[in-house]
Amino acid sequence: MKRFRFLAAAALLLCGASLSAQSDYASLIREDPDRAAGVHHSYEYRPGPGTAVPDGYTPFYVSHYGRHGSRRATSGSARKAYEYMDSARVAGILTPEGEELYKAVAAIYSDHVDMVGELTPRGGREHRAIAQRLHDRVQPVWHDPARRQVFVQSSNIPRCLLSMAHFTASLDDNAPELVFDFVTGDRYLDLLAHDYYNNDEISEASNELMAEMASERVDPSRLMKTVFIADSARVAAVIPSPLDFTYRIFSYGGIRQCTETPDADIFGRFFTLDELIAWYPCYNAYIYSAMANSAEFGDHVIWAARGLLRDIIDRADAALRDDSPTAADLRFGHDSGILPLAGLMDLVGPGDRLHNADASDSWQSFFQVPMATNLQMVFYRKPGAEPLVKLWYNERETQVRGLSPVSGNCYRWSDLRAHFERRIAAAAL
Repeated sequence: MKRFRFLAAAALLLCGASLSAQSDYASLIREDPDRAAGVHHSYEYRPGPGTAVPDGYTPFYVSHYGRHGSRRATSGSARKAYEYMDSARVAGILTPEGEELYKAVAAIYSDHVDMVGELTPRGGREHRAIAQRLHDRVQPVWHDPARRQVFVQSSNIPRCLLSMAHFTASLDDNAPELVFDFVTGDRYLDLLAHDYYNNDEISEASNELMAEMASERVDPSRLMKTVFIADSARVAAVIPSPLDFTYRIFSYGGIRQCTETPDADIFGRFFTLDELIAWYPCYNAYIYSAMANSAEFGDHVIWAARGLLRDIIDRADAALRDDSPTAADLRFGHDSGILPLAGLMDLVGPGDRLHNADASDSWQSFFQVPMATNLQMVFYRKPGAEPLVKLWYNERETQVRGLSPVSGNCYRWSDLRAHFERRIAAAAL
């Protein structure tokens, strides 16, 4: 534990330098304030530039991993903001604007009653749309009479199962000849989102980092004055930590885009853009520290994806046989599964290795791991030639660090496979 606290403290020493560094997250959040929600940002389809596949190659197999779509808040975080506001209302310390915030929070909370962590209708639409675009982009994969089998693995958490249902229903609408084989259970949850090495220590250090950054960057005084009456003693009895209160309301503002609750635009009405921009890098650093390929903890995080990457390799090898009936292998899991996988693969962008406190200078959770984050590997074949592979991350072509494509963003499967094997071996702890 002392080692992890030392690393978190060392990261904070870099924070002062990053405050003055030029970064683009502020302009991106000004463009769309919902992006301040980071990992809770609903999926944003952003088509990027594409590269051509060499002549004569056609797509024939897809390996896919998708995070569940937009969901409600999880566990205790779904109650805390409401408990603050309800207690404040009972104590009679809310201003008229505070009463309006109470209504917004209560509306979002009402949607969470007996539905904590569950997929929202928006999450279902996200997966249907992603599947539709995947079908349209590589149509030959789904309409080959010799390859009709689709093997589908899912975490046994309901939001993942429903995401799987929406995604495969969309494919079935377009290619009813496909035959789906569905599996789930604790075994697949462990495969698709394995626990990290030293997970508790990483989580504690990440929380400490966010708290320290927030104490330096965030000023909760304006919101407190707006929401509560000018009686500091009575307010303090209900709200002992203004910073924690503000964070809980910020979190509710972020999840609102997933629930699409009417008349509850907390980000737009109760936070200024500058306040959202102040909160975001604190939360972003927490997400990056806890789940990504960070300089401080990355080796302990990406280690967890070894079994998943092995499954991707083995199933791809089986699907590449001439007599294979498999069109696709689909996987549905969590942010804690796909982000370590991107780090283990060493994907440019989501797998970048940075210092935690500096992550927001170049790595944005609202683009790298939003709701419905997805990784798609499309395999192409040509008679007499080695299969090629192109990777899409959140539907944008991506590259593998240190590996040269043979054309555009296409890699030889033998090169990519060897790279993955090296990364698996290096991740052994």
